[in-house]
Amino acid sequence: MMVPGRAFQRLAAFAVGVGLVLGIAGPVVPSLRHGRIACAGVSDSRSAASDWFSGAFGVQPARAQSGAGPLEAYSEALAVLKREYSRAAIDEKKTRELTYAAIQGMLSALNDPFTGFLDPDDWLTMQQTTQGSFEGIGAVLEPYGRDVRVVRPLPGSPAFKAGLKARDIIMSVGTHDTKTGKLVRTTPTLGKGINEVVKLIKGPRGTRVTVTVLRQAAARPLTFTLTRQHIEPPVVDHWMEDQQRKIGRIVLSEFNERADSQFERAWMDLKKQGMRALVFDLRYNPGGLLETAIEIGSRFIEDGPIVIVQEKNGRRHTIRSSSNAPKLGSIPLAVLINESSASASEIVAGAIKDHGRGVLVGQHTFGKGLVQTLFPLADGSALRLTTSKYFTPSGRDINNKLDEEHRPLFGTGGIQPDVAVEQSPDWVDQDFQDKVHDVQLKKALDVLRSKLTASATR
Repeated sequence: MMVPGRAFQRLAAFAVGVGLVLGIAGPVVPSLRHGRIACAGVSDSRSAASDWFSGAFGVQPARAQSGAGPLEAYSEALAVLKREYSRAAIDEKKTRELTYAAIQGMLSALNDPFTGFLDPDDWLTMQQTTQGSFEGIGAVLEPYGRDVRVVRPLPGSPAFKAGLKARDIIMSVGTHDTKTGKLVRTTPTLGKGINEVVKLIKGPRGTRVTVTVLRQAAARPLTFTLTRQHIEPPVVDHWMEDQQRKIGRIVLSEFNERADSQFERAWMDLKKQGMRALVFDLRYNPGGLLETAIEIGSRFIEDGPIVIVQEKNGRRHTIRSSSNAPKLGSIPLAVLINESSASASEIVAGAIKDHGRGVLVGQHTFGKGLVQTLFPLADGSALRLTTSKYFTPSGRDINNKLDEEHRPLFGTGGIQPDVAVEQSPDWVDQDFQDKVHDVQLKKALDVLRSKLTASATR
């Protein structure tokens, strides 16, 4: 994803397909039965059809306007809808919903899963995600069947201090008056989508929210009242994986605005502990900001290209390692990747592989070599559009192949590891503390121990 390079972009024009289906019961109209409107352009047939439609349904036959475009067609359709639709009032709120649905329909016709529309709430959430901070209770949530549950509370957050735990299912969310703090409304959340639940839980710092959860080990629902805070969730975790050999490990979960500075702090801490080799874990990292990928990639690559970007017009330009980025030296490096390592993760992994800077261990990556640009719109919504394509420093295209309808065939692209290792089925996804079943980590450590041994015998 790329931070918007142009401030505001207007939606120039879009097409909306409108269909009219009439279900007719009872006697067949004689003029239709005898095929009198089969030949378009016959004046008496058109007149008969017009009279019949007008009399039966009050429908005026359409008159094509030369030069009318799809934007005019949409405006006209919306005007007719407001004027004639009888089952619900098309007020300002409904008009906005219809327009958003039309934009979403337009973009979905592109068959590009990475291009989309963000309503104002989604756009705000996206900005908070890329900025790396928000106001709430500090709990990571995920869909769980038809419900929403806690993945984990962030250390030190209100959720952590209150006692929320992983696998708690959100049963209801209570809204409090922002002035008095009194509970004014409780909204059941079982069966609701994750976006709706997140909107209920998030709010200004200093305000209260009540969360009731179902916990497997508890006999009855548990209720917690929390005070929201400003949350800066860490996207980097680190520790010394092998104390004896001094092999450090850095897990990066996302490339947001704070990722590079958090990475640097982790690196410096491990260096102080005497780190001699590093496992850089990019598994389950979905990507993030292009700029951040270049910053972190530049730390590993002393000099040379990090990524090649191809614009819409076909012109390519090479983005080289930043001379301002502190370099990490030449210590042995193993990078863990899997099928959920995507986008910005693939930029960094691809640069490390092409420059021979480290060994990639695990499974092939997701296969997304596309850059999206965010275009804010005047009403607080935004477009997320695919605007360019990228290649690894060697010029390799990692994108998944496309089917006949221009949809990606997942599994046909990505970056191949230097050492392929299928993960054990006993390993729980993203449980980075499970050292027993994480066979990919074990292989990465074996690779680094061999390199350290070979270096010591020279």
